[in-house]
Amino acid sequence: MRIPFDTQRLFYRYHADQLDTIKHQSLIIKTVLEDGTVEDWRWLFETYDRDTVRDWVADPAQAAQLLPRVEWFWTCVLLRKPHETPRWSGGNGKRVIPADALPDWWPDELR
Repeated sequence: MRIPFDTQRLFYRYHADQLDTIKHQSLIIKTVLEDGTVEDWRWLFETYDRDTVRDWVADPAQAAQLLPRVEWFWTCVLLRKPHETPRWSGGNGKRVIPADALPDWWPDELR
């Protein structure tokens, strides 16, 4: 099954006319939940039953692909409890750069 023309606008990074609802299920669910409108959501729940989408949202590996606020919203709606999957928060703040790799003008107190 193919994605309706009106919903294809959400998949501007892909060849939306070539996406298959079975083969690309995870990508489609993620994109429609995150960027779709009420009409897109309606199509999503008609294409994949509510249990399929609920199971996708309940799986932390899948739900972590959503923006935190979107994940929180859909877990409230589908799982009846807000949830946000913990994400890696190390960032570059803990990255150690060798002192000899820094330029000469770099302040000593920041080395």
